[in-house]
Amino acid sequence: MIIIFTTLFIILLIFSIKYPWWLPNKKGIIALMYHHIYKYDDTCDLEKEFYIEPETFEKQIDFLLKHKYTPITLQDLEKSYKDNLFTLPKKPVLITFDDGWQDNYTNAYKILKKKNVKANIFIAYNYIGQKNCLTWEQIFEMKNSGLISFGSHTVNHVNLTKLKDDEIKTELTQSKKLLEEKLLQEINCFAYPKGAGAADEKIRKLVFDSGYEFDFSTKRGITSFKYNKKKAINRLFIKQGKSLFSFYLNITKGKDSF
Repeated sequence: MIIIFTTLFIILLIFSIKYPWWLPNKKGIIALMYHHIYKYDDTCDLEKEFYIEPETFEKQIDFLLKHKYTPITLQDLEKSYKDNLFTLPKKPVLITFDDGWQDNYTNAYKILKKKNVKANIFIAYNYIGQKNCLTWEQIFEMKNSGLISFGSHTVNHVNLTKLKDDEIKTELTQSKKLLEEKLLQEINCFAYPKGAGAADEKIRKLVFDSGYEFDFSTKRGITSFKYNKKKAINRLFIKQGKSLFSFYLNITKGKDSF
């Protein structure tokens, strides 16, 4: 009996060292980060972890709804900071997609529409209409549904840390201006391509000087609701091959492993 208990204790200890199940739940801005909702195959040009199969994505959406999470848009988040009369639901979550891939429409949006769930896409402007990327027709349909909101991801999906200041300003201001002209709405949220620049004070200042009010990184974690622009909003990279237990740890603990 002692051997059994000792063995179980060792197993639990090892499990607890690897997985943060025992940490207290974290409250704040839960932002999930996706790229592709597509079954990975030989035609794919990104690493496999960037591709979530549609069936897996749907199970994750069902998990959120079953556990009383409410997906919100970027505009909902903005309004919660500007309008004292507007409050977010008890367990809000931002479902975000980066880049603007066509499967965000053909696969993700199909699931989101079926379940009446809101989500957000950070678009690299010059990706629009390119191979395997969203078209304007698809973007307008999603926008008009009221379920999908959009943010900026630069014009050319570039690493901002590799550019000169004037080049950074162009990427930031032109993306915002062009999206606003097309979508006929303010674009106040920005996500750094590949997370580059999210911890750089100079680049972040240029982001806010360009008119953005919220910036999103790729750093893992849950950000306090007391967002004050001192740090970019963290996001949880949802990767292929992870279980629903991993998904649960992400949205409650801010990470699925140590």
